Amino acid sequence: MKTLLITHTDLDGVSPIILMNLTKEKFDYKTIEVCEVRETISLLLDNNFEGYDKLYITDLTIPEDIYESLIAKNIDVKVFDHHETHLYANKYPFVTVKITLDEHPTCATEIFYEYLKGIYPFLDTPIIKDYVKQVRELDTYTFTSEMPNSLDIIKKLLGKNDFVKSITRRLKKDKKALELTAFEKRYIKLKALENERYIIKRSLNMKTYMIQGYKCGIVFAESNKSALGNYLSLKYPNLDLIAIIDASSSVSYRTARDDVSVEVFATKFGGGGHQKASGSNISDAMREEIIKVIFGEINRLENENL
Repeated sequence: MKTLLITHTDLDGVSPIILMNLTKEKFDYKTIEVCEVRETISLLLDNNFEGYDKLYITDLTIPEDIYESLIAKNIDVKVFDHHETHLYANKYPFVTVKITLDEHPTCATEIFYEYLKGIYPFLDTPIIKDYVKQVRELDTYTFTSEMPNSLDIIKKLLGKNDFVKSITRRLKKDKKALELTAFEKRYIKLKALENERYIIKRSLNMKTYMIQGYKCGIVFAESNKSALGNYLSLKYPNLDLIAIIDASSSVSYRTARDDVSVEVFATKFGGGGHQKASGSNISDAMREEIIKVIFGEINRLENENL
């Protein structure tokens, strides 16, 4: 049997790859952004799933019409997710979308882990459970230690593939919890100081606007978006939400308030996500409009004219 895992690019998306490695099951994987879901699955459908007969999809919201196409192809598909905008998909028997698990906010990694444990009981070890907990805390912003942020820093340091290999190797050890190397600890401390300076610098450039009836803080940033959004939300509780614009890719929305849902706000702009953390994509057309605002009249060159 040939298995394919399609998952997101963040820590919650990459971690199902690690869990699959621990099962020793042979599989391939693709990591994609949210905006690539339709194109990626449609291409698989057009190419008869490239010979794969089993498909896992984690930490990604799938459009309803794509579900209908998957059903028509009669392939073994299982979907695991935790986004509120995806709850409608629970009507399909092969889909598991949960917002909470055991009375705490959950993530795709944890939901997938619960499924895999039923097939591979040997995954039920203290060190793997601890790792899943750290991933969940980072993705749901419910921290009990610095480890979740440390793991995210290490992932960015090593890159996706080396991070997957490194964590897989550590989780195979018979220990109670994940351990960091001396080098990683030093690097994390330096990176944390650098991130703190970046957040303070970017926060000084925040502007406030009324948008769609919401009091919004708007700031431009290319990194540390979650930390920056959380910092500003706590610093300015009178604001409904913070929007962090990265013109190269997306807009991230954050709030620290219980009476505001940035997921509702994000859907107004073609996005989605969670109550306190959501996002929407910036298209090529939007980027071109930004270029026009800066430079005025422009004429786009086609590749053959370069």
